[in-house]
Amino acid sequence: MSVVEVARKDFLDVRRSKMMWLVVTILTGFSGLFVYFQTSQIPYFESARAGVVSVLNGVLMLGSFLVPIVAFVAAYLAIAGERETGSLKFMLGLPNTRRDIVVGKFLSRCLVIGLGLASAALGVTILLALFYPLVPIVPFFVMLGLLTLYAVVYVALAIGISAAVASKARAAAAGFGLYFVLNVGTFLASPGALVRTVHADVLGLGESPLLYQFVSLLVPPEALLYGATAVAEPNGPVTSPPADAPFFVQPTFMPVVLSAWIVLSVAIGYYAFESANVS
Repeated sequence: MSVVEVARKDFLDVRRSKMMWLVVTILTGFSGLFVYFQTSQIPYFESARAGVVSVLNGVLMLGSFLVPIVAFVAAYLAIAGERETGSLKFMLGLPNTRRDIVVGKFLSRCLVIGLGLASAALGVTILLALFYPLVPIVPFFVMLGLLTLYAVVYVALAIGISAAVASKARAAAAGFGLYFVLNVGTFLASPGALVRTVHADVLGLGESPLLYQFVSLLVPPEALLYGATAVAEPNGPVTSPPADAPFFVQPTFMPVVLSAWIVLSVAIGYYAFESANVS
């Protein structure tokens, strides 16, 4: 077997379960309901385009909280579940390397989430065409592209956790604990503000706004919302920095931040899995 074979078999197994259909239903249902019930808000904006973009921003905000939960549910048992039941030993008995298993499971679960996002995007497009005066193409595809990359970040985190721990309970605890830290904790207290407190108030060093902004943008939800809304709608609710600002605080750098999360998450999980005793 190979990475492709592991991914194909895992996807076929997931496809037969109710999990994949639950993922598709949740993403499509919530995004569709939100778009449908926001139709009455369009007259309150100065232009129809501004109103529709605001609705898309709302969908993006909803996705920033909902997509990670769906990704964790879809992927946190990918390896830990098989390790606990003993089926992982059978997989390793075939001509599979541990790298094949980690990468194959990652690709398979990315495909599951991708199908869910594609279904949600199709539903949103149909509702926009039916009930809204226009469909802003550029903002729509920029937001969809970054939301897809954001979803892959959380699949990578879930796969990394699943590869690093030995039981379902630990995978669940670590996954949803990480969700709370990244999506709830950073919403309540900005990482940049915490760094400023230590940097300026505790250590007495000079103010460094760019440092505080960069630290905040390292968090996946912040990178998603800042990058997508600023690129899609430069004059919208998120103000882009000056053109001469460092590259690492530019909206166009946010895909790099999200990609770094993906690579590091899978690599750390694989490193832990490679040295683990699965017997």
